[in-house]
Amino acid sequence: MLIGSIKEQDTAETRVSLTPAIVKKLVDNGHSVILEKNYGLKAGFSDETYLTAGTKLTDNADTIYTSSQIILQILPPAQEKLELLTNGQTIAADFRNCTFSYIPKDLNIIRLELVPRTSIAQSIDILSAQNTVRGYMGALYALYHSPRIAPQMMTAAASIKAAATLIIGTSVTGLQAASVFKRQGCRVTIVDINEKSKELAQSVGADFAMAPNKEDLNQLIADKNFILSAAATPNGNSPQVITADQLDVTANGAVIVDTTTQNISLESNIENTPHYHFYRNLYLERLAPDTASVLWANNMYNLISLIVKENNQIDLSLNYISPMVYTPRPSYFPRPPAPFYEHPDITRQ
Repeated sequence: MLIGSIKEQDTAETRVSLTPAIVKKLVDNGHSVILEKNYGLKAGFSDETYLTAGTKLTDNADTIYTSSQIILQILPPAQEKLELLTNGQTIAADFRNCTFSYIPKDLNIIRLELVPRTSIAQSIDILSAQNTVRGYMGALYALYHSPRIAPQMMTAAASIKAAATLIIGTSVTGLQAASVFKRQGCRVTIVDINEKSKELAQSVGADFAMAPNKEDLNQLIADKNFILSAAATPNGNSPQVITADQLDVTANGAVIVDTTTQNISLESNIENTPHYHFYRNLYLERLAPDTASVLWANNMYNLISLIVKENNQIDLSLNYISPMVYTPRPSYFPRPPAPFYEHPDITRQ
């Protein structure tokens, strides 16, 4: 089986779908791997390490797309690259928020963002893996940019109180961020609208609170040194939770990190005021491309192990993989692109 991948066409993307270690495992299992030259440089993987692992390298991305039986990407390719694919080829990527005017009719699309949240599918769950890195890096970003240290300390000069942190949402991102803040000595509270989330908050050593109205939320925000938001609605969208005027009650020098599109209702993605520093980033995992790529590549190895049979035929019929597959018929969409992404809600922050 020939497996291929090209450099991510989004220049902001630092992650890769295949690491040298996973390439070696694939080659040892009898597969061939072809990658674009300088494929892994942004993630810290040199061409030499890929060659040592058994990779074939080329500077012709189109060749990779026309010859590979399985193509693995972080994000979907541009339309012109997609149109090179046909003849039963399979491509796996995170297709969230993507629309296409044309998809080759014999192309198998595995939408990685639709992996079911079940224990049996954990080995291919790119969302949980990447959101773990996102929460970790979000907390580190906040701690790094704070004008104060996090833990409580007793010194000869003065006593320093532990920093106060508020996490919005008991998602994978929120729980991982909470655990990092807690380990650094912060007092951590997680707020959620579901009382059943209390046990999750307590599992990472955080306090739990519910805020049924704005006044209750204001009390939770008051004097916080850190706020990190990671809340999603049942349909996967991010709700507005905190308005700009509510941020005035945070502690002086507070750092506020939004890992969603609009949990914090500020239009700018970076905003510095005399009172707080605000930062929004939907892809904080890109700040740790080595770790994020290792996790993604492991998920891809597990995926390939599940769908490629001994005769090198691809089987997408597993009950937790088939819901992720979109096989276009006919070649052109018979309706507007939006319904292409219509699916039972399993998108999560």
